[in-house]
This record gives sequence, structure tokens and C-alpha cells, in this order.
Amino acid sequence: MTRRLSAVSQAALTLTIAAVLVVAGCATTGINKGQVNLISSAEEVQMGDSFSVEVEKQYTMLDDPAVVAYVDRVGQRIVKVNDRQDITFHFNVIVEDQMNAFAVPGGYIYVYTGLLKAMDDESQLAGVIAHEIGHVAARHSTERLTAMYGVQILAQLLLGNNPNAYANLVANIFSTTGFLAYSRSNEFEADELGLRYANAAGYDPDGYMELLGKFQTAETREPSKLESWLSTHPPTSDRIARVKGQAAGFTRRGQLRNRDVFLSIKSKLK
Repeated sequence: MTRRLSAVSQAALTLTIAAVLVVAGCATTGINKGQVNLISSAEEVQMGDSFSVEVEKQYTMLDDPAVVAYVDRVGQRIVKVNDRQDITFHFNVIVEDQMNAFAVPGGYIYVYTGLLKAMDDESQLAGVIAHEIGHVAARHSTERLTAMYGVQILAQLLLGNNPNAYANLVANIFSTTGFLAYSRSNEFEADELGLRYANAAGYDPDGYMELLGKFQTAETREPSKLESWLSTHPPTSDRIARVKGQAAGFTRRGQLRNRDVFLSIKSKLK
């Protein structure tokens, strides 16, 4: 029979893990070189597994295997060409009438039904999924967790000695400014990586630019539907200008749109 650690032993173990995190994490990480990240890739996957459980408790997941499988299929096509091949990516759909999508640590990516309804074809879906994969590839979420919560909180999460820690953290994050409140530089980098990934996967990069145009239009027409998404993103006009400049500078590898297939899937959404 195992015995519970004393308070002193737990504190010592927490400090030990914290020290290991500092030593292991201060080096450059992922694509975003020079950023402080105290969480290893393996620890990120561990945290992501727990985050995903809490997200899927707090949100209604779409119960339509065909739609979810389709989103996963598009996502996995992009995963094959992304810079991070050390983790398994997971894709799911949240029933929520918002134009939103987000990624949590460890490669868990969620797309809202409201965003799917606003799209016209698969290239637009590929663009937004590629953007979220860009966040994961650059490890933006664990960099933000490091900056927001510091060594001791992260060590306690990894110890798993507080079963409510992930639930409270997810609730706090989603009740304030959106998941982890990425910086403008994070968003611009995710745009850059996402456009490159979508292009490498054979999708027409114009799809993502068109989707950004939809966001820009909705900013004034339907601000409530974009409130949570825009709260953590730079002005859409700035993003469109950057994306257009990037797209003009690389060779397009494909023009994939898959409009008919996408519209067939979209028709399943109530």
C-alpha cells in the first residue's frame, strides 16, 4: 500500500521538478527561437491530455462522426507537412455558434460549428486548421503557460496532486480573454506557418485570405460572434496585409478547394 507524501516531501518534490523544468526549459524551443518555455514536449502532451478532458467537459462536442472525421481528415493532411512531428494531433468540433477555433497544449485542436457554417470550401477550413497547427508547432501555448503561471504552478500540474487544477485553469482561461491570450507576434507567426503548411498540403492559400476577409466583415456586422476570437488577435487588416505579402513570395503547390465535399459536410450542421 502506498503512503501519501507529507507536506514537506511534496514541497521538496515540487521544488525538484521546478528546478528540472528551469534547467530543461530555458533553452530555445520549437520554431519560436529564444522564447522561454519550461515545459518539455513530453510534459506538454501530458498536460494536453488533461486539458482536453476538461475542455470536453465544459463544451458540447458535436455528435456527428461524419463531420468530425472530415475535420480530422483535413487536419491530418496538414499535420503531415508541419514542422512538429513528435506528437499526435487530435481534432474535434464544438457545438457553438461562434466564428472561433483554438488549440490547447499537446496538439488538441477544436473548431466551432459557427466557424464551419461561415466557410465556403475546404481550403478555408484548411487555412484555419493550419493556423492552429502553427500555434502548436511553435509551442505558443506552453510558452504562454510559462509566462502566466510560472514554475511552481506548472510543477504542481505535472505532479497531478491537485485533481481540480486543470478544471480551474481551463475555466479561468476561457472566462477571461480567450485561450492563453496569445501575443500579436504569436498570431502573426501562426498565420505565417499556417499559410505555409496549407500551401504545402496542396490547398489554395487564397482560401485562408478569404476567411480572414470574412472575419474583417463580421467585425462590424456581427461583433458579438467574434468577441472571444478577436480579443486575442491583432487587427484583421494587419493580418490580411501580411498574409498577402507572404503568399506573393512563395510558389503555390496546389489549388485544392474541394467545395462540393465541404458543402456536403456543412449541410449536416443544424
